[in-house]
Amino acid sequence: MPKIIDYPAQFSHRKRSILPFEAQKATHDLGKAIRENQPICQQLSHFRSSLSAVPACAVPRASDEIREIGQMYQGVKPSTDLTERLRRLFKPQPRILDQLTKHPDLGWFLQFHSNGFVRQAALQRLAASPVSPFEFSAIVYRLNDWVGNVRNAALNYAKQAFPTTEPDIVAESAVFLLPQSRILKRWDRDGQHQLENAIYRPEVLMQLKERFLTIRAGRVGHTLQELLQRSDFDHHLEELAQDATLPRVRAVAIDALLMRRAKWFIGYRHEWTDKVHGLKRRTAEFGMRHIERTVDFHALLQNAAQDKSAHVRKVAGDVLIVTRGEATAEMDQIAQLLASDRNPSVRSRADFYLRRRATEG
Repeated sequence: MPKIIDYPAQFSHRKRSILPFEAQKATHDLGKAIRENQPICQQLSHFRSSLSAVPACAVPRASDEIREIGQMYQGVKPSTDLTERLRRLFKPQPRILDQLTKHPDLGWFLQFHSNGFVRQAALQRLAASPVSPFEFSAIVYRLNDWVGNVRNAALNYAKQAFPTTEPDIVAESAVFLLPQSRILKRWDRDGQHQLENAIYRPEVLMQLKERFLTIRAGRVGHTLQELLQRSDFDHHLEELAQDATLPRVRAVAIDALLMRRAKWFIGYRHEWTDKVHGLKRRTAEFGMRHIERTVDFHALLQNAAQDKSAHVRKVAGDVLIVTRGEATAEMDQIAQLLASDRNPSVRSRADFYLRRRATEG
């Protein structure tokens, strides 16, 4: 996942902005053109192109900044008639909808509007598929909108556009969206299903595999664990276990293959430690799924024990402990290797295995 960079804020009260200057200016110019009822084709093109360089993970924060810089708040002219004031407050401005009718792609801008009627209309006008990871992720966040009608409009658009979105766009977004999907609480199962179908397309999974092989930083291990909730990606695990650049990715793949199960984080629950005194502790909960892939157990375990990363070698130690009931001479040799490891966490695992083997036979 790309690192989020802050920029000086140019058009808002904030000191820093997650949007680069080009995106800030394009947002400001487009909002001004809409308010003044001017031609917007050029400004709209600049707005969309400027956001193509903004990473998908910037969507939660960028949504508020785009709304503020573009001044997309429902304006109400002074009126002494309470009914008229309420009507203007809860109805979108006709001028905005007129512009939206002429330029359906304006929906990519107006989906961030503070007025739910405008957001709904913006999503209903969209026809083309997202052209950047930012736009794709923005639609996913509209699936989690606090207004039900907006969620429905986003769902209808997702059904139409997600299957035809370019694989590289979906793959880059998925690195952020897969772990983030646990945090989104308002979307329903239909919305989650649309995102899953887009991510688990074979061409998208191939793009994700290439990213997992080459990425050098980030918490992508969590993304891989989330991806393994379904078996579609299982046939790529052996390649990741051998060739992934990031140790965390190798560790997840090796753990899944040797343990023959995928594991992913679900949430936290509380366990009582002392009910009399009301003491409890928070423990993590994990989902699990059996993996049918068969590998050369001893060869892969040997490779893990000799890996240059202690994180992977600790996985080898964990596997030895869990599978010691089916211990072999090869496993004992690997444990002896780990017992002299320079990392104390690795050595402690090997020592535990060897002590139990001596007592359990």
